[in-house]
Amino acid sequence: MNKLYRSLILMLLVFVSLPLLAAETNEEKELGFWVEAQVLSRKQPSRAIIWYEKDITDSLGFFAFVWKESQGYSEYIAGPTWKPIEGLQFGLGVGRETVPEEGLGSRRMFFFEANPNEQWNLHGSFERGRASGPWHKVTATYAFSEKFGAGAMDETLLGRGPRLEFNTKVEGKKTQVWIGLLRGKILDDEGAARKQTTAIFGVNVSF
Repeated sequence: MNKLYRSLILMLLVFVSLPLLAAETNEEKELGFWVEAQVLSRKQPSRAIIWYEKDITDSLGFFAFVWKESQGYSEYIAGPTWKPIEGLQFGLGVGRETVPEEGLGSRRMFFFEANPNEQWNLHGSFERGRASGPWHKVTATYAFSEKFGAGAMDETLLGRGPRLEFNTKVEGKKTQVWIGLLRGKILDDEGAARKQTTAIFGVNVSF
């Protein structure tokens, strides 16, 4: 087991233990974890994401996440968060990435999330890695009810397009099933940029 995975396991163990040491005893209190699996069309690599977030004060906290793809790419990033006002959050993190055939490299991330009310949600993540280069993902959604939402998303290398969401609870855990249809210029096997559509199917579970 190399240093990357030893560090990853240690980081996850620490973040898992923190909620258990907290003074909160309410069983309904969320632990700050969510996990998500994504499957993409056009033989794109599938993805698995683990996210942890913890408030230290009303305005300060920290986050950490791991991203793993089926074709070998992986990254982990952690850093502080800041909530200047209710419904607005910023985060800044650093970490490492593993790029197939390129090796290890540093990676930086900035994200924001805005929830002006219970219906609207705007989220943006912007990353840059020494080995893989820049990447971003932005989503804007509106909840028509507790179960259904819709909006749009934009992601590097895939393009932009609509997003549909279905929310429910499975064994008491918040679960979201979503699908996005993104269209953008994508490099084909010959290196030429062509307009293509990618479907993304995701399942997100909060703990």
